[in-house]
Amino acid sequence: MEHQTGLMLEGGGMRCAYTAGVLDLFMDKNIDFPFVATASAGALIGSSYIAKQRDRNYKILKELGKNPESISFKRMFQKRELFNMEYIFDKVPNEIVPLDFDAFNESKSDFIIGTTNIETGKPVYYDTFDEKNDLFTVIRASCSLPVLSPSVTFDHIELMDGGVSNPIPIQPLMDRGMKKHVVILTRNRGYTKKATKLNWLYKRLFKEKPALQKLLHDRHLLYNQTMHQLREMEMRNELFIIQPDEPLIASRIEKNHQKLEQLYMQGYLEAEKKLEDLEIFLSTTDKPPASYIEENVPS
Repeated sequence: MEHQTGLMLEGGGMRCAYTAGVLDLFMDKNIDFPFVATASAGALIGSSYIAKQRDRNYKILKELGKNPESISFKRMFQKRELFNMEYIFDKVPNEIVPLDFDAFNESKSDFIIGTTNIETGKPVYYDTFDEKNDLFTVIRASCSLPVLSPSVTFDHIELMDGGVSNPIPIQPLMDRGMKKHVVILTRNRGYTKKATKLNWLYKRLFKEKPALQKLLHDRHLLYNQTMHQLREMEMRNELFIIQPDEPLIASRIEKNHQKLEQLYMQGYLEAEKKLEDLEIFLSTTDKPPASYIEENVPS
């Protein structure tokens, strides 16, 4: 790994088909990163990249698109679960499109998954996974959208969607000494997140969790502030952004396979167009500060 640059993957549900295309290009061009940080659906997509399983994400998207039970409003009314979580985070990665956990563990890249502590509203990050089921549980927690999915308990903490507390987890990469970053976004340039219209529902469902209520109420402010930070970092040549040129044709819960395939190819081709500029950016990346190396390399 010749450069020292962090990679950040935004979530976005099925919009991450775009990210899958970008990551497959990275694998085709042997582009690796020492640290990869993500939250929400980016965690599911990112695990395939860490394990270097080319086409796995494409196969997962195809599987989810053809199965009527993967995303079901009927299930939502019956079980308060829009996404079939057992199917997506157990059957698919274990049986249908298995993750090569040995390859994941042997990777030279550290994978950082963001989740949200329901009680405190604070982000909780995980980067060590002793067993395959630990990884799948944390990914599931990071993808558990409020209202649309049940929370997940891991390591005695009740967790939900990592995108709630930190939708753009660039800080964990900075905390690990990365001075430059590549960021893959699933929203087009110029996108501004609007305030939610579901505050009345959050107050009812989470009336005993005021910290979480406030977090959900203000999450658009956090998102927009973080995007402003990214643009400033981009102007200082500390950050390279890959994102859709135009608003995506697919939604968070998109199931149309043709649209998902188109989104995947859009990600691949748009990243390919930026490849020369990306390689220049990576070749000029500074190394982490000596203080970080001294603190994290065994003597």
